[in-house]
Amino acid sequence: MSMDEGLPPAIPFLPSRVHSYDGGILILGMDGEVLLLGDELKPRYPYATPFPMKISNSSVLNNRLYCTWIDGELMMARMGCIPLDSAPKDGPPRAELRTTGTVAEAKHPAGNIWSHILNSEPLALGAKGDTLVFALWRKGIYGLTSEADELWRMAEPTWNYPKKRPRDSETIALHLDGDTFTITSRGGRIQRRSSTTGSLLEEFIAIGPEAPLEHHFKHGLHELICSTGGELTWVHEGTLLRTLKLNGPVQFASWDPILEGWRVAGWREELLITATRNERHQWEEIPVHIEPVKGGALILFNDGTWKNSPFEGQVPNVTEEE
Repeated sequence: MSMDEGLPPAIPFLPSRVHSYDGGILILGMDGEVLLLGDELKPRYPYATPFPMKISNSSVLNNRLYCTWIDGELMMARMGCIPLDSAPKDGPPRAELRTTGTVAEAKHPAGNIWSHILNSEPLALGAKGDTLVFALWRKGIYGLTSEADELWRMAEPTWNYPKKRPRDSETIALHLDGDTFTITSRGGRIQRRSSTTGSLLEEFIAIGPEAPLEHHFKHGLHELICSTGGELTWVHEGTLLRTLKLNGPVQFASWDPILEGWRVAGWREELLITATRNERHQWEEIPVHIEPVKGGALILFNDGTWKNSPFEGQVPNVTEEE
């Protein structure tokens, strides 16, 4: 079988964010396109653009997409919730957004369960259980129910940095974990807070590369913390397992449960890091998502094409005797 046999059809737009969940794989485009892939990664519905802006933060929970849309040129942002158990709908064209004046006339994403105007740049968003937590630039952190009723709001986090550096206090990641959630700041500190009140429980220094940080990925007890310069650390239960340096910034990372390691999309490169392996592969295009499949993986590139990862492992055969 050739490397490219049986690959899914190319995505008909430029992909920017991908969510893999029990209902399929959700592909979000640079201009707000929404496409849900089902069995064999074939489109479940035709893609649509509910709102003609880039989706900057997103979380999938209970067959719903919770996300934020932002357009720097139009100085406009939205936060809303879209159902994933029906076909997405096309919303207003971008030209219409320029002409709306008052809040009453404001356009909202098509087919939304709920949608709100944001008056500040959304920095991070997470959803778990019945709680949605998000952070707004220079405004604060907010807790909502899944139906958008406000549970609490807290002032913008303050951090115990000994020296003030620009952008140190910017939130780059938010992870909900039941009763608590963590926010990670660009300067390399993490705060753990209550999901029910938003109040601060503790602040600690990330076991990460030198700041500024770009990403903080989490899967169970495994964490991958990445700097803007392409350094990354793999942390398990607070213990540093591995430190690596890439050729450029990390785009995305996913945990491979079969190989028990991280698959990392770098700048025109792909990495596999496990307890025993540390492998790299150069690509012509920039990978935006890696989807582990039965010991191998599919890579989605920024031009919408798919390729098979060269890194494979044995799928454990549970019937064999040891």
